[in-house]
Amino acid sequence: MHEFGIAEELAVLVDRTFSENHGAKVLKVVVETGAGALEEMSLRTAFEEAVRGTAMDGAELVIQTCAREHHCFDCGSVFSQDEGSYAACPVCGGVNTISAPNHDVILKSVEIEG
Repeated sequence: MHEFGIAEELAVLVDRTFSENHGAKVLKVVVETGAGALEEMSLRTAFEEAVRGTAMDGAELVIQTCAREHHCFDCGSVFSQDEGSYAACPVCGGVNTISAPNHDVILKSVEIEG
């Protein structure tokens, strides 16, 4: 389960931010990920486990999912679509497209109590 590794890395990054800002408690952690990059419930469970007993324990984890990117082989354009792996190109109407999943998980923000 790669979500546990991601959760541990997030915990390290959040702890660093928390320490640098001398807060009392982490209230919210916002991450952004590509569509289909991870299993959201697994990440939530892994994050809860990774931060148990720390200043992050009980923090809200907000997961924002980005639209999946597609590449058109007919005209070369790159476009986004929210659902599915197949999409017609909005530029040329071509159906010779491929989905390019984004597997990045990006820490967007950390809300810290004073």
